Amino acid sequence: MDEDSLANEILKIYEPYLSISTEYNKAFNDLIKNIIFKNSEGSFPLQYKLFYGFMASSTIGCEILLDDFIRIYSALGGDKSWIEKGLECENIPEHVRGMATINNILAHKPWVMDWRHLAPFKKDLAFFLFQSAMILTTIQRLASIISILNLLIDNDEKKEDKKIEPNKKTETETETEKEKIKDEKKEKDEKDEKIKDIKDKAKDKKYEVKKKNRKEKHEEQIQKVISSIKKKNTENKENENEGENTIVMNKKFQKYISELIVSYSDFNPHIIKYLSTEEFSWIEDTRIYFSNSVGKDMDYLDKEIKILESLNSDTIKNNIKINIFNLKEAIEKYISLIFGIKDEEYNYHNNNESLTVELKRIIKKIACYPGQIQEQDLANCLKIINKEELIYLVLLVTSAKQKTSLTFFAKVYDDFRDKNL
Repeated sequence: MDEDSLANEILKIYEPYLSISTEYNKAFNDLIKNIIFKNSEGSFPLQYKLFYGFMASSTIGCEILLDDFIRIYSALGGDKSWIEKGLECENIPEHVRGMATINNILAHKPWVMDWRHLAPFKKDLAFFLFQSAMILTTIQRLASIISILNLLIDNDEKKEDKKIEPNKKTETETETEKEKIKDEKKEKDEKDEKIKDIKDKAKDKKYEVKKKNRKEKHEEQIQKVISSIKKKNTENKENENEGENTIVMNKKFQKYISELIVSYSDFNPHIIKYLSTEEFSWIEDTRIYFSNSVGKDMDYLDKEIKILESLNSDTIKNNIKINIFNLKEAIEKYISLIFGIKDEEYNYHNNNESLTVELKRIIKKIACYPGQIQEQDLANCLKIINKEELIYLVLLVTSAKQKTSLTFFAKVYDDFRDKNL
């Protein structure tokens, strides 16, 4: 199975929804094919990359993508014990298994990453570390995109089903419906009669006493429920104060996820200091670090980002509800902020005029909880923006998140290098 075939095994899931631009579509497909499926020479065989596929899609909670990686891994004759035992498998090289914690951090809380997380790795593993970060964040992004667009595909299919007109009814079917209507009317009349009898009984004093007793019992049950909810809320707050929000993970995912950090929780600027772009930025620092270590991978990512950010409302034909394309800078800086990077020129309060509460809620769900988004969430999105804008928003938000995660990784490597000079 060649690289194009491997990539197409994944791409066929969402490719019809990336038709915003032919040029962008090609750039995105090249990014996926070359960063994930190209069989690197020497120190980074394809088997490692596919196992990263297990880890990264699991931490996002995307079962569709995980199943695809497992299928491809099996088709290539990969060691079955890597699938069956996951991170507990002794056959997995230590430095590959060691990326599990970093995978979770990059996916959910990049700001907590510290140079000590790289301490177990050898100093000469710069290429391995940077390529690992690039692969993991790319698969995390792909998992987020697939999780959301798969719901959109299901939603579109349901709409198509509704459009299909039923066949003309036969005379027998019409007669059957008439009988059904007649029976329903009779049933309704009987029900109305029963309701009348109940109302009459309600006037009886004994009935009133019974009603009162039932009401008191009902109130008692309500109070128990309220007390239970209050208790749970108190326990949840205590757990949040301890530092970690946990989510119930699919057993299939648990095999490939480090126990440390499995879900997103809000960045707290009162406890942790923002990483300022004046101190360390994507343009001036991160790109250089990754270009020096994994130049070809960075070229593919750079090209995809450049085309994505150049897209505008002229690209799509449908009516624009909110011009998401004009908000790309505000959206990117908002994502950076909620993940712990602050641009001194970005005024969060001023941007509230363009990024409404409803829009920020959508953006945050895409960035932080992609695996938990439901069909109703998409329905709410489509009240504010149209489908093409939603697809663009998903691509833009996941791109901004990947840039943020890679920036933290580069900063941590910079600290790690300084500590080990």
